[in-house]
Amino acid sequence: MNKKCIKGLVALTVLISIVVAWNIRKNSDANGNNGQLSIKTSSEAAHQAKIDKKIVKTYQPTREIAAITEKIGFTEKGRVIFYASNPQLLDAADFNAEVPDSYDTNATLGYYNHRKIFLYRIKNQDLEDIVEVTAAHEALHADWYRLTCQERRELMPLLEEDYAKIKTEKTEKLLADYAKFELGQRDNELHSFLGTEYHHLSPKLEKHYAKYFKNREKIVTMYENYQSKFDALEQKSTQLSAETTSLKERIDSDLSQYETDLTNVNSEIDAFNSRSQNKAYASESEFIADRDSLQQKVSELTERQTQISSVVDQYNAKTDELNRIALKSSEFNKSINSKAIMPNQVPKAS
Repeated sequence: MNKKCIKGLVALTVLISIVVAWNIRKNSDANGNNGQLSIKTSSEAAHQAKIDKKIVKTYQPTREIAAITEKIGFTEKGRVIFYASNPQLLDAADFNAEVPDSYDTNATLGYYNHRKIFLYRIKNQDLEDIVEVTAAHEALHADWYRLTCQERRELMPLLEEDYAKIKTEKTEKLLADYAKFELGQRDNELHSFLGTEYHHLSPKLEKHYAKYFKNREKIVTMYENYQSKFDALEQKSTQLSAETTSLKERIDSDLSQYETDLTNVNSEIDAFNSRSQNKAYASESEFIADRDSLQQKVSELTERQTQISSVVDQYNAKTDELNRIALKSSEFNKSINSKAIMPNQVPKAS
């Protein structure tokens, strides 16, 4: 069972990233094939290819699936594998009915069960191309299922070698997450992950992917187009969170000192007024000196109050912007989460 998912977190500080997650089933075999037979020999692969072509002869893609296929730019082999997997673009209720629940809380974008590809119909225009990239991702899972054991063994070191060049703490965490949900599928995941999300792979891997895509770089660019929107939200949120935290600390410190100084000046004013009323000043010059000193302190406090108010305005403006980002993130998360419209549904382990 292979699933293309996206994980989102909506909060004051927004962290969003695209991920692919796997669900583990109790009947998974050692190769992570979920109890289904994998292709082991070239003769089996040839037999599967004949079956695929037979299926495709009778398969009639919907207008939407045909458009997705055209936009991805499959080669003839890639198109046959995609159509042989009976790809279906579904709204939330139908999609949720087809996709098993998982241990994780990721929003599932696509699902391949070694027979069919299911794609969630995402309608958010800001996330254009996300369905196409998901379809390409799932098609590569369908391809992986059709590879022989020998072909997989030859690909595994190539996948790991290229991944080593681009891996980050975030991707390592994601791959660790995949391992929790479906054992034995790291290379299967890397096969789809690298093939749809990264430019400039090794010549051998590019040659492999060229069997299925006319222009793989186009697919990666589509991925980057929508991923950049998630990244921009995350980066801006992180920046604004740091700035608002710093401003809040400054406001608290400045305001605390201002209130202390204001109390002291008010006490000095009370003492000055008392001395003046009691005619305790020995000379007019002494009176004027104290008065001018207090007026200077009041002027300084007034200026500080204005400065603090300006910083508060900055803080409020950045907080408003951070809240707008959170709302945009919430919109994104809901649009990609087929279960967002089903709040009473409790996730179950599959």
